Amino acid sequence: MVGEMKNSKKNKALELLDEKISQFQKILAEATYDNRYNESYDLAYSGAKVLLTDLFSEKEAEDFHNNITSQMPLPAISGVYTQIDHFRRLQDYKGHINSCIAQLKVYRERIQNFWRTDELETATKSTIVPFVSMSFDKNDRAINEYVSGILVALQIDFVSGERYSKDSIPEKVESRIRSSDLFIIIFVKRDKIEGGGYTTPPWLLKELGIAHGAKKDMIAWVERDIKDIAGLNYEKEVIYFKRNNVNEIEKATIKFLEALKEHELI
Repeated sequence: MVGEMKNSKKNKALELLDEKISQFQKILAEATYDNRYNESYDLAYSGAKVLLTDLFSEKEAEDFHNNITSQMPLPAISGVYTQIDHFRRLQDYKGHINSCIAQLKVYRERIQNFWRTDELETATKSTIVPFVSMSFDKNDRAINEYVSGILVALQIDFVSGERYSKDSIPEKVESRIRSSDLFIIIFVKRDKIEGGGYTTPPWLLKELGIAHGAKKDMIAWVERDIKDIAGLNYEKEVIYFKRNNVNEIEKATIKFLEALKEHELI
């Protein structure tokens, strides 16, 4: 009887999260420049915070709020827009909605895989602090925020690098890599190669080299069609993904959560 009650509560929590995810997916599908941040969005967003408070805690809901709002585009300074401005602002809004969906899916995975009592186990911050290696190009912001958003949702502290010349890696960044407990890298496509495939930003390969030299455990997100990832094809934890491919992103997310669990971060 107790086991049935636990399963009932778990299934209800999953059902409520699925409903909330569906609301955001509907908002995303119907998104236009003129209906951004409308009443439907306000209801879905406030409802998500209430739900997370009920399922987890007020702090968890606040973490969700802080992470999502930190990714929202800045308000306009001028009232004059071009068609390109409209397109970019709509893309920013869609990216924000996608981040909301991604965060809620992470919470769903936590309940599905790790809820073993009649209440969610209290989340504790891991003592393992990974270094996240990523591109700083604005075109790569969505995938970077998606991966880092998972870590934030799981309350995993992490460090990253900073903008710098392609010719060198600052001593501070190298030190962060060497002192980190785990190396997480997000390989993204850059230039098309004659004959097929793409390059990846050279400093990502340089940071990978530092991590290899320091014998760091690693998890790699790799965008498909990248030609050279320095032999990482043979590493255990390579997570392949395609942008704008929901199925691949979902599979990559599950594999990432499994990898984090194996490295005892969750």
